[in-house]
Amino acid sequence: MTEEIGDLSSLPLPEQEALSLAEAAIALDRARSGENRAAELVAALNHNLEVWVAIRALARSPGSPLPPDLKASLIRLSEFVAHTTFTNGASIGDSSLNTLININMQLAEGLLEGQKNAAAATKKG
Repeated sequence: MTEEIGDLSSLPLPEQEALSLAEAAIALDRARSGENRAAELVAALNHNLEVWVAIRALARSPGSPLPPDLKASLIRLSEFVAHTTFTNGASIGDSSLNTLININMQLAEGLLEGQKNAAAATKKG
């Protein structure tokens, strides 16, 4: 997904993660109405799970600068995403799919808002 856009390494990490989350959410949404729904959902769910595994690894990293409460929340969310994915698989219902999509989009929005606030604080200082 992100490879379609090009090299993201020039973006700050929060923006990279926000883009990955948004792309995974879009893939999940598109897969629900795809011609081969089951196969497309499996691919989209796997991609989403990969994004969340990376987020969980970042949150569990000893050198992570994230506050402890944020780390704990991200780990809990990643566990919820994994549980929902493994429990439902390609037979996931619209309600659960909407939940995964909304989690991704809300977290992506929060990451971008945090990045914007950090940039504004840097300019003031």
